[in-house]
Amino acid sequence: MWPSGSSSLTTFEIAVLEQIDCITFEPRQLPIDDQFALDRRTRAAQPLNEDGARCLMIFLIRCALLLLFAVLLACPGRAADPVLAPSGTLRAAYIGPNVAQGRVDPATGTVSGVVADIARELARRADVPVSITPLPTAAAVLDAVRSGHADIGFVAPNPERTGVVLYSRTYMLVQQSALVRADSPLSSVKELDRPGQVIGVNSDDSVGVWLKQRLTAAKVRETPDYTLRDAVQWLRNGEVTAFAGGRQRLSSGTRGVPGLRMLDDNFYGVPQAVAVPLDHQDRLQLVNAALGEMRSSGFLADSVARSGIEGLTVAPIGTQEP
Repeated sequence: MWPSGSSSLTTFEIAVLEQIDCITFEPRQLPIDDQFALDRRTRAAQPLNEDGARCLMIFLIRCALLLLFAVLLACPGRAADPVLAPSGTLRAAYIGPNVAQGRVDPATGTVSGVVADIARELARRADVPVSITPLPTAAAVLDAVRSGHADIGFVAPNPERTGVVLYSRTYMLVQQSALVRADSPLSSVKELDRPGQVIGVNSDDSVGVWLKQRLTAAKVRETPDYTLRDAVQWLRNGEVTAFAGGRQRLSSGTRGVPGLRMLDDNFYGVPQAVAVPLDHQDRLQLVNAALGEMRSSGFLADSVARSGIEGLTVAPIGTQEP
């Protein structure tokens, strides 16, 4: 065994030496005649005694450790991106109830969809891991970005959301339509702006802001219930003429509910953008450059097609830039 009291050995070196303790360094015995024939230089080249061999082994181990340390320094590991992901992980947030953005697999917890594809591609380019978190509302996403709990957020810019974050260029449009009762005489969203008609919307939904700015005769009624239970009840009871929202969200949220139908046309396409904190112009530039490359390479088009979501289109360059 190696002497355990040696002050010249580090803990790691002692552990290594204990692993090679089975190796012995016995002086090699030469025949008598050969020993007398050796000159001084030859005698100096004989194997070391046990103490000398141990010192040599310590020296070699230390050299090996220094070499390993140098190799590790020459091969940097995954480090924090000071611009995109200062914590070392790209933290992305999106609106959970908005299936046009993403969906969570209930079995695995994995998020899929266009926002997930974009977040993972940004993280890949920065060589950092990514976390993608669904939040209940757009306001919650903006709060997460503004407070620094999220590095990027996926939302639809609108006049009520300006001045709190910076927005990237528009990368996608989500078409907005309306549900009506199956027995409604209405066939187009163009027929909704009439006196006495009420259009239901979800609170903080971009289509609600858009309608308030443009309706001249019809009224808007809001509900915070993104499960669409209020929407179904209001339509059945005749409390609203129609309920507006994203085509996919409305159709998937009321699938299997009898007595309702979707109008064939759309109000408009809600622009989708990436939000970053107000004081991170450098992050915004990085995101815009990446989104431009994703658009030109076909990455966004492939992601939209792969999502299988109704009413999604890649935004043409310059479309409703925030």
